Amino acid sequence: MTSHHKAIAGTKGIRNPAEYAVLGILLRGPLHGYDMCRRLGEGIGSIWRLGKSQIYALLAKLEREGLVIHERVGQDNLPAKNIFSLTNEGGRVVKDWLEEPVHHIRNMRLEFLTKLWFAGQASPDRELLLIHKQLDVCREKAGALARLKDSCGNQVEALSIDFRATIIRATVSWLEGLLDSIQMGNPNDRKGV
Repeated sequence: MTSHHKAIAGTKGIRNPAEYAVLGILLRGPLHGYDMCRRLGEGIGSIWRLGKSQIYALLAKLEREGLVIHERVGQDNLPAKNIFSLTNEGGRVVKDWLEEPVHHIRNMRLEFLTKLWFAGQASPDRELLLIHKQLDVCREKAGALARLKDSCGNQVEALSIDFRATIIRATVSWLEGLLDSIQMGNPNDRKGV
């Protein structure tokens, strides 16, 4: 099961990964739905495109589950707007998600990069911790694949394991390079992150 498909204690069932993006953008404070769309687009839009209608549908679901609340705010000469904020439970859910590395390499491009962006917004320490945790998961997987290859039954199985191991080694190399660039204070090496 992927980290975003795990049911988090105290929440209702399985979470859609996009829910975490909506919860995450509220970590910095209350926002109107339109502002959420804009900020998410500016931050993670190159890897994850969430449309306005999708964000509003997610907000309605998250509010029904008690993870966000809204306040209706009047505006001069304009219709009132809903300002959304996290509940205590919503804050806990998103913070738990942010601290958990992804457990499937296929989730690196979308989910891990989203977590990394939010972690970097929160603090450099949180960002480094997430990268270290992700490295641990990837190195563990590389070791497990090496042991699995020793017991391969046929060539196709061995090729499949080699393919997966190559992807994991590339991911480990990328994560190590990312750590180096952060520790050397080279923000230009991570513009997209």
